[in-house]
Amino acid sequence: MVNIGIVQMNAAPLKVNENLIKADALISQAVKDGAELVVLPEMFNVGLFVQEQLMKLGEPLDGLTTYWLKDQAAKNKVFIITSIYEQYEGDFYNTMVMVGYDGSLQIYRKRNPTVQERLVWKRCDEPGPGIFDTPFGRIGGAICFDSFFKETYEGFKQSGVEFVIIVALWGTFLPDIKYPDTFYFNKLLKYQSYLASEVVPQKYAKTLEVPVVYVNQSGTINIPMTHPRFYPMLDWKKSTYDFVGNSNIYEPSGKKLVQGLDLKAEFCTVVPVGINQSKKRPEVSRVNIPSGYMKKKYYFVEPPFMFKLYQKLCFSGFKPKYEEMCGRHA
Repeated sequence: MVNIGIVQMNAAPLKVNENLIKADALISQAVKDGAELVVLPEMFNVGLFVQEQLMKLGEPLDGLTTYWLKDQAAKNKVFIITSIYEQYEGDFYNTMVMVGYDGSLQIYRKRNPTVQERLVWKRCDEPGPGIFDTPFGRIGGAICFDSFFKETYEGFKQSGVEFVIIVALWGTFLPDIKYPDTFYFNKLLKYQSYLASEVVPQKYAKTLEVPVVYVNQSGTINIPMTHPRFYPMLDWKKSTYDFVGNSNIYEPSGKKLVQGLDLKAEFCTVVPVGINQSKKRPEVSRVNIPSGYMKKKYYFVEPPFMFKLYQKLCFSGFKPKYEEMCGRHA
């Protein structure tokens, strides 16, 4: 049994210090309530912002945010898992970090950024999801859209993970009567967010027969659209983005353990989760993701057709180039 604290928060775009202060209060509350493992949402330190300004905030793994996370873990005697905006060898990544009170650091980098995200961070070419060994058991880690892919499921299955953690920042654009196309995007992304926050984690729980922790951001933010020249079909240049929240923990049966809370609001809650550590763990080095899964993307949960088409059109038609956006890592 492990007490897992899930922290659903609204991370202000580009305001690292403000987000760390907010996270400090929420982690303290989780620890006060008995948490042994605390999960923060994707990009908790920089928020959602897919334009050039984000690149000024990329940090190495020995930078401010990781140092802060290690300090939080050490002083509170907990493990913490989240994702940060990492700069490594001139490139930028969305990186899941697992820090322990013992000073340990384990990472994995997001493999399947959406089209907008590829403008500000690079796709990691290392196969497989995050696999983290902890005193609580072997954890399978996935960042947001990575959880939709069969390669992630295969990595979890072959590694014998004992529970899964997914961090995310799924949401949708709020419709604006002045711009009719916002109504379509709202409907499309709302359904995609439903798949991400309920269908995907529940399917992992039932298929792998392990608990699944899903932690998303919450609240609304006003942000400029991803570089306008890549989206000439859109009339609006800025939008209100509404995170769906819906963070929860799923039992192997698919039952939700978080009840009675406003799942759209910021919150921190601690839930005791039973972990089955009786099975023998395979060696991680033996994990072999089929090459076909890497060359052609197979889905664990199929996104809406128009979501996939939207991604494909943006890749092939508008050619948003990461190297161009960051001025080759300027």
